[in-house]
Amino acid sequence: MESLQGHLLIASQRLLDPNFARTIVLIAVHGEEGALGLIVNRDAGMSLDDIWDQISQAQCLREGTVRHGGPVSGTLMAVHDQRPLANLVVTDDLFVATELSAMELLAASNEGQARFYLGHSGWGPGQLENELAEGSWLVLPASPENIFGDIDQDTSWKHCLVEAGRRQVRSIVPIRHVPENPMMN
Repeated sequence: MESLQGHLLIASQRLLDPNFARTIVLIAVHGEEGALGLIVNRDAGMSLDDIWDQISQAQCLREGTVRHGGPVSGTLMAVHDQRPLANLVVTDDLFVATELSAMELLAASNEGQARFYLGHSGWGPGQLENELAEGSWLVLPASPENIFGDIDQDTSWKHCLVEAGRRQVRSIVPIRHVPENPMMN
């Protein structure tokens, strides 16, 4: 089994589960025991300021909305770009903070990028692999642009779906040159 840690799962149009329809999930951990991810394109409908007082007494300078990380309830988590505050290393430039002390430092500064999440997505052993085999997900390497970009939620899903589809086609069909505008082919 090849680990999908550091990749994005893009819900295919066949995936009808309302928890994951039209979502992009960053896989933070993936191994023999299962997987943990965060939905990166679903807003939880509240600002970080709205919930920070329930989390900590520390100062919160960071602005932005809290994202809905998935259907599994749990504590607040943050995806960020500051290695010293990493509780989980996802890629060389994407990290997850799970401990309150790391999130307090992220919230108290506007340095770097950070997105906060309530809840997460989880899969038991073999469950994600079965969903991939069924065609429920397309896979794309994660990048900071996918996580911290300012594209709206639905547009980001469409963009990632197209890019993952292109990668899949390129892996099957050895295309030497793809014109900028395929209509000009």
